[in-house]
Amino acid sequence: MLKHWRELFGAVQSAVGGTAEQENHRLQLATAVLLIEIMQSDSGASEVEVSTVERLLRERFDLTADELAPLMLLARSRQEAAHDLHAFTSQLHAAFDAAEKQRIMEMFWQVAHADGKLDDHEHHLMRKLGDLLHVGHAAFIGTKLRAAAVQKTSSETQG
Repeated sequence: MLKHWRELFGAVQSAVGGTAEQENHRLQLATAVLLIEIMQSDSGASEVEVSTVERLLRERFDLTADELAPLMLLARSRQEAAHDLHAFTSQLHAAFDAAEKQRIMEMFWQVAHADGKLDDHEHHLMRKLGDLLHVGHAAFIGTKLRAAAVQKTSSETQG
């Protein structure tokens, strides 16, 4: 399965267009890489952050466990090798309308809030991602507040 993902992403990485399935896989990878970047931004990934990333990817892209595992492996590899975020954010910016980018930003905020704390580096990264996705300030704040409300509700039901 991992070989399939590597071949698919390798074949379409520099291509423009492609099939709908290839485009969906590119967007899955770009989203996963950015979620992992957020997860790693506060000196490592906690168990709750990892499970949040996995849950969000499963829900957003309707992935099975067999599809999620190789995506996570490939995304971690790409995140570690990445020199900047633009290669990933530009794919999302080009593919999604404003409402969809806001839903992606909410996912990003859910990961940032998953461990119950938001440090300065995470906040800076979130601001940078919002700018790269061309999410306006009011929408950016709205996504932050909605994600914080989800985190609060989730914490209350678990505790």
